[in-house]
Formats: sequence, structure tokens, C-alpha cells
Amino acid sequence: MNVFTPEQLVSAQQGNITTLFALTNQAFHGFQKLIELNLQVAKSTLAEGEASWQEALSGKAPEAFLTSQANATQFVAEKVLSYNRHLYEIASGTQAEFLKVAQAQYEQHNRSAQSLVDGLAKNAPA
Repeated sequence: MNVFTPEQLVSAQQGNITTLFALTNQAFHGFQKLIELNLQVAKSTLAEGEASWQEALSGKAPEAFLTSQANATQFVAEKVLSYNRHLYEIASGTQAEFLKVAQAQYEQHNRSAQSLVDGLAKNAPA
């Protein structure tokens, strides 16, 4: 006795493929956001480094340069915290989207399992 019809198998495979592509798209979207964040950080770091070197080579008093470097250290710490916050937002957003897809897949499997049990119950011998 065959429990599954070919249409049911095709439908299940279509659902699996849809889920696979949904998860893959979410992963790439998160990866794209991460790359954009890293490019933005690299670009601003280069600009700030150039400005720092221009200031160092401008011939100001060493005390002024040291003071500016001390202030820059605090600024870098704030930028690291900001980067970590953005990284967390990207990761948590991607995870939330994965959970949505997983929840939908779980509900679909529950419906399929229930319909299978119902079908078996209807076709069970007396």
C-alpha cells in the first residue's frame, strides 16, 4: 500500500526547495549587509588615518599631537562599540528571518503529518 501519491511527493519537494531558497536569500542578504558595513568601516578608517597623518606631519607642537591622539583613542573605542552594535543588528535580523522561515516550515510539516495520519486512519483496515 502506497501512502504517498506522486503529487504529494512533488508538492513536498517544491516546499523544500522554496524553503531552501528562502533561507539562502536571507543568508546572502545578511552577508551583503555585513560586507557593506565592513566597507563603510574601512573607508572611514582610511579617511581618519589620512587626516591623522596629515595632522602629525603638519608640524604642530608635539603636545597638541599627543592630545589629539589621546582623543582619537576614545573615538576609536566608540567606533568599535558602534561597529559591534551594527554587527549585532545584522546578525539578530538575519536570525529572526531564519526563525520565520523555520516556523513556517514547522507548521507546514505539522499540517502534512496530520493529513498523513488522517489518510492512514481513513484507509486503515477495520
